[in-house]
Amino acid sequence: MKNSIQYFTENGIPELEKIKLNFMESPAMFDKCVDEVWKVFLQTACHFICGWLEECNTLIEDSLKRCLDWQVKDRGQKNILTPLGSITFIRTRFQNKKTGETAYLLDRILGWEPHTRISGGAAAGMLAAAAQASYEKAGGNACQGQERVSRETVMRRVHSTEAPSESRKEASEKRKAEYLYVEADEDHIALQYKEKKGDVRRYKGHADNGQIVKLVYVHEGYADGGEDKKRKVLKNVVYFGGLYRGKDNEKLWKEVKEYIERQYETEGIKKIYFQSDGGGWMKKGMEMLGAEFVLDEFHIQKYIRKMARLAADGGVEEEREAAEKKLQEWIQNGNRKKLEEWAAQAGAGLGEKGGKKLTESWKYIKNNWQGIRRRIKQEEGVMGSSTEGHISHVLSARMSSRPMGWSRQGADSLSHIRIYWKNGGDMLELVKQQKDGGTGEKQEEERYFSASEILSWEKKHSRANGKYIEALRASISSEISGKLLFRSAIDSVC
Repeated sequence: MKNSIQYFTENGIPELEKIKLNFMESPAMFDKCVDEVWKVFLQTACHFICGWLEECNTLIEDSLKRCLDWQVKDRGQKNILTPLGSITFIRTRFQNKKTGETAYLLDRILGWEPHTRISGGAAAGMLAAAAQASYEKAGGNACQGQERVSRETVMRRVHSTEAPSESRKEASEKRKAEYLYVEADEDHIALQYKEKKGDVRRYKGHADNGQIVKLVYVHEGYADGGEDKKRKVLKNVVYFGGLYRGKDNEKLWKEVKEYIERQYETEGIKKIYFQSDGGGWMKKGMEMLGAEFVLDEFHIQKYIRKMARLAADGGVEEEREAAEKKLQEWIQNGNRKKLEEWAAQAGAGLGEKGGKKLTESWKYIKNNWQGIRRRIKQEEGVMGSSTEGHISHVLSARMSSRPMGWSRQGADSLSHIRIYWKNGGDMLELVKQQKDGGTGEKQEEERYFSASEILSWEKKHSRANGKYIEALRASISSEISGKLLFRSAIDSVC
């Protein structure tokens, strides 16, 4: 502590005085002065933390408990990136007297894996930034200091992070709901490559590098948006999603089902309404959840307009509007037979291409007829769907709204991280959960000190700082308390 105060006295205060003089001379440079003051305090904060770490390292060296099993081997310089900036300090490597194992005991107390170069807080900030912006911007926002992290480092971090399917803590008691709503849709992204670089094929300007990212969310209906009375929000919404290709699709729906069974009194749920566009991968979810399908309004209107436009075949606007009104009326009254007859007649009068498109549109309406009828009749508990908006905000805003290419690993990992973030997950907790300690880093080369350097370091840190003793007397009791508390941490690793 005293070395940190000395540092601030000898470096920080003169620098602040210099900034003050510059401000007095040029008051219009206010914002620049604020930025410079901020940097001074960041540097001071890093120096304080460095001092604490070296003090803790000294306590480990002086520990009698440590001496029983571990002996000093050498000392090395450690550099680690934190949310405040880069911190460089000296730590001791110890060797176990019985096994010959070497370890940095301070790292073990701090919970750092070997070769950790980025602290949990900086890694958490990096993931939170990557969930919202590009890897490059995330690297620039990893810490508040001037240090930047390369986009490759951010990418490796994202790829190595495994986010849980949903981050909500289990309720103390199961919730009750008469109706539960499961909504699903997909975002379409572009892959840089499918399995290896260069395997994307192109034909007439189109590439076969499309990939869907699936989104599912569960909620209890709409609630009042608080102060903004015009806006409604989903009640107790939880998101799920990712690539879930092929057989993994069942894994996605298993996660959703387990969440519902864990969080709700399923005996009290009258119905689970499954609101979507009726995509093929969603049918497994309806089956596993025992849900009743409801086609969303957006797709009903989309295919009605498409059929009316095709039937008009470039005709006047009045003809298209009349056809659209007629189709709306038949669907509203549940007159499927007339709709089918109209589709056959209209399709016959078109060319091969137009007729095929109209037939496909009618087939979509026919295959989802039951879901359309539930939507039109507004059965008890049925309410509006918001899948398109949620796809935009939860996935597309980061993954497809701008031209960008993904690897499958990157798209899957980032979609899980973004969904975890949208669910209100704690990024620092996510970093702590990682199997590799959340390093995601290449191993750093440690620098060890020679005997002369060690003696020099000892001499430097053993010097008396007489002129600072009076200022430190008030903090002696807290320092003693801190040392006593840290001894229990030493005991836990020795």
